[in-house]
Amino acid sequence: MERLANQEERRSGITRSALRLWGLLFAGLGIVGRGILQNRLLGMGQISGEQLLEAMMSSDRAMVFATLALVIQAVEACAIPIFAFLLVEGVQHTKNLDGYLLRVVGLALLSELPYNLAMSGSLWDTSSRNPAIGLAFAMGMLYLFRLYGGNTLGRRLLRVLITGAAVLWPMMLRVQDGAVCVILVAVLWLCRNLKNYRTFIGCAAGALCSVLSPFYLAIPMGFMPIHFYRGEKGEENRLLNYLAYPVLLLAAGLAGMFL
Repeated sequence: MERLANQEERRSGITRSALRLWGLLFAGLGIVGRGILQNRLLGMGQISGEQLLEAMMSSDRAMVFATLALVIQAVEACAIPIFAFLLVEGVQHTKNLDGYLLRVVGLALLSELPYNLAMSGSLWDTSSRNPAIGLAFAMGMLYLFRLYGGNTLGRRLLRVLITGAAVLWPMMLRVQDGAVCVILVAVLWLCRNLKNYRTFIGCAAGALCSVLSPFYLAIPMGFMPIHFYRGEKGEENRLLNYLAYPVLLLAAGLAGMFL
């Protein structure tokens, strides 16, 4: 009976490919919220806070756009734990860690110019950098974790230093959600063998990240689809997986040129 119950649970959950679709949905909404609503329609970054407040008070349209942008920015945070979890799962199941590292770094580099176009309307913008760079730092951290494994005191201290560096670099480079992504990846990696507790611990870590931004209070919601993950890969197209995010950014950037 217990075996049948476990089989039923696996059939009723969601696969890794479905989980990635949830992450892309949240990330896509974030692109629309930041790139279209905030930066193009509301002109945030080009006008002062006082000017924005004045526009909201004098225009119902601006008030609706601003409210929707805030809601979407909170929803966007749900993508962070999903992609952090997928990265940890990928490292655990990959047969070619070096190739996986190169693919994640390639995604980060490929996404930068479309990200700039979507967020600022320009191909060159250093005010912020795309979230995939945060994933690349997290991937580098896990790569070093695997390289310097072991339970000796020296190895443990080294991994603590690696984690600290992986968190600080995205902060210094102004990577969007980069530091939070690295933190969640580190937490999920530590909890990779504690499946019954990883959701609770991950939610707690995400909630603590709200000290950096109140929008991160929505991170625990992103663990809801993770909770129903059944441990199966599902049907995947590797090319589509790595091109989906930069294509979404490019589409938003091109759409913004006509607004």
